[in-house]
Amino acid sequence: MFESKEEHDKVRNAQAAIEGVLDTEDTSYVQPGEDLAIRVRVARTENQLRKAIKVRGDAYVRHNVACAESPYSAEEDDKAPGSLVLLCESKITGDAVGTLRIHTNFEAPTYLERELRLPDFLRNTTIAYVTRLAIAAGASGTFVKLVMFKALHRYCFATQISWILAVAREPVDKDFIRLGFKDILEPGEKFRQPAHFGNIDVRPLYLSVLQAEHDWRTTKHPLYDFMVVKTHPDIEVFDSVSSAWTTPRRTQRGRRKTDLSIAGAQVLVV
Repeated sequence: MFESKEEHDKVRNAQAAIEGVLDTEDTSYVQPGEDLAIRVRVARTENQLRKAIKVRGDAYVRHNVACAESPYSAEEDDKAPGSLVLLCESKITGDAVGTLRIHTNFEAPTYLERELRLPDFLRNTTIAYVTRLAIAAGASGTFVKLVMFKALHRYCFATQISWILAVAREPVDKDFIRLGFKDILEPGEKFRQPAHFGNIDVRPLYLSVLQAEHDWRTTKHPLYDFMVVKTHPDIEVFDSVSSAWTTPRRTQRGRRKTDLSIAGAQVLVV
């Protein structure tokens, strides 16, 4: 019981004030970050994976890239414990507009670690090998590619991956060089694996995840603000940092390693 009416009134007034605050809707609040017309997330359902496969299949057909199997078929690496597929969609139409696959060496060596003698600094370290980059046809392709790359870089940063590796054909390699990628092989030297890339020469490339931010800042790179300073809530890969498919990755750790073979078309398309 309250010792006095005065004390009772004080408690009642305080309770009313708290309830008033909770019931008040602050319509002036604006969620931080820059809105985009597209969103990027990890494909974690069959439907999301089908959308990603459709985009990359269309891109491979459009660019006449050789594939060991149908470009519209799912591959083992799409669901492998060390891999995840990113899906970029239009927020307006819901259509898929871009995709790429990240294959880490947390579970097993990546493709380039097995097929190419890497420099010493790329050995015994954390690596994300990027393949199956594909963008839907349209005027916004360059922007979609940039958003996909930010999602890739932020994912690697969050999961403490040190290096991003890729192979790209001409002229796609120029896009990666502008972003800060460097040649793994000697200048002018190319890499050819007909069983995987068809009869074309590709350019193996690497990027330091940590050094990239430093380089973008010190060189006043025009993409520094977009890549580092600005926040983009529509890049949603952080909700799934510990899981690639519908089963969380942390519960996948320790499972039997799957077949290391990769079915064709490792080259970056667009």
